[in-house]
Amino acid sequence: MQASLIVFAVVIGVAVGGAVNGDQQPKVWDALAKLRGKGALTAEQIQALLPNSVAGKDYPNLAVIPSPRSIQCNPAKPGFYADASAASKCQVFDRCDVNGLLTSYLCPNATLFNQVTLICDYFFNVDCSQSASFADYSNLRLYQGKDVVLLDDQLVLADQAPNRGLRV
Repeated sequence: MQASLIVFAVVIGVAVGGAVNGDQQPKVWDALAKLRGKGALTAEQIQALLPNSVAGKDYPNLAVIPSPRSIQCNPAKPGFYADASAASKCQVFDRCDVNGLLTSYLCPNATLFNQVTLICDYFFNVDCSQSASFADYSNLRLYQGKDVVLLDDQLVLADQAPNRGLRV
């Protein structure tokens, strides 16, 4: 289950790109492991974890975006940003556009914003305290034109295959 979620997230992230940059550090699988903050869970561990997880304790359980909010958008740094504040704990994320306009979103319960893949992901895949260190990881590749890969395909790069990423 977890492997298919990660693969899906990476495929979506890579699909919005174009020609390969090959310069993303750390590579996507390593970045996801660091953002997770612990080893990947097995399917059996996930099946045991989910029914026993408690909303509000194991993950935030927000019904609305908390206010007031202090985020300010910088038009020079557009992108998607996890809100790691104590009120949100990464269940809220913000989009700052190229004009400096802010739009905030709420991830569904049991999910947090994954700053590497820029999607809402299961809470056990995101250590919110690590999110700020990945703020530029994928955001630097947004708004850069059609020839930028959002996430390098680390497995393909390792094999040195000629087709180094998925394209739209």
